[in-house]
Parts: sequence; structure tokens; C-alpha cells
Amino acid sequence: MRVKRILKRVLIVFLILGLIAGTVWVLDFLAVINVYKAVQKIPVVGKMLPVYEKGTIPKPVKVVKNPLEDENKKLSAEIEKLKKNAGELEKRLEVVNKEKQTLMETKNNLQITLDLLQASKSKQEGAQLSYEKLAKYYAEMKPDAAVKIMNNLSDEVVIGILQNLEDEKVGKILSVMDPVEAANLVDKMKR
Repeated sequence: MRVKRILKRVLIVFLILGLIAGTVWVLDFLAVINVYKAVQKIPVVGKMLPVYEKGTIPKPVKVVKNPLEDENKKLSAEIEKLKKNAGELEKRLEVVNKEKQTLMETKNNLQITLDLLQASKSKQEGAQLSYEKLAKYYAEMKPDAAVKIMNNLSDEVVIGILQNLEDEKVGKILSVMDPVEAANLVDKMKR
């Protein structure tokens, strides 16, 4: 009940103030009173208002832009651009690192292959030296004796020895061998 009374009084005060403000505005509009001049006479408020006559249009106030705002906008745009470029560079760096990793793996694989080939070559060169040495022994033998020994050797060893003998000696040894075995060896030697 008490709250209702307070609300009614506050409402009545606002209505009265609104009525007074509306009346003052209408009287100012009709030029019966000059509210602006009356307000200027109030000590503190009057100093805050610009002075101009009724009926004249006040000059628009120029808003002075702070030069730092423009500079701040430019710098913000530049920062965004640099962030974008940094992101692109990071992506490129990732791609380059992946390519580098792939190339390193390829290099390692090629190095392993090269090492294996060199080992194989060294082994073959060693075998070649052995075949040359064996060929000297077989060159001194008679073809019948050489064929008897060769029948107990692998085809690879026999071919290595035959390739290091003179053609005339190879012909004599092949003529003494079993014709099927001789043809097989000649066929393998062509490869």
C-alpha cells in the first residue's frame, strides 16, 4: 500500500515536470520566451554553452581526427598482413621440410644401394682375379683333365674360368665336354 502511494507521487511529479518542460518548449518555439538566453545566465551551465543568436545556424563543429588513429589503423592492417604472410611462410616451410625429409630418405636409400653395388663390384673383381688365376692353371692342363674337374664345378665358376682363357683353349675344352653341357655353358656365356 505504501509503495503504491510512493509510485503515485513519483508519477505525478514526472507528469508535472513533463508538462512544465512541454510548456517551456512550446513557448520557446513560439518565441514568447528565449530559453537559450535564460539558460546562459545560469553561472555554471551558461559557460558550457556556445554563444549564438536565435535564428542563426551554429557552425558545425569540426571533429578533428586524431592522427594516431589513422596510424593505428595502418599499423593494424600491416600487422594483419604480416600475420597472414607468416602463416603462408610456415606452410611453405612445412612443405620444404617434408620434401627435405623425402630427399634425405632417398639419399640414404641410394647410399645403401651404392654401398651394396660397390661391395658386389669388389666381390666380382675379387672373383675375377680368382678366375684369372684359375684360368692360368687350366690353360696348362690337357682338355680332358680340365673337363673332368669342370664337371664338378658350378656353371658360374666354369664360365668365369672359360672367359679368362684364350679362345683356342676354350674351343678344345668345349669339344671334349658333353655336347649338351657345352651348349648350356655357351648359352649362359652369351648373357
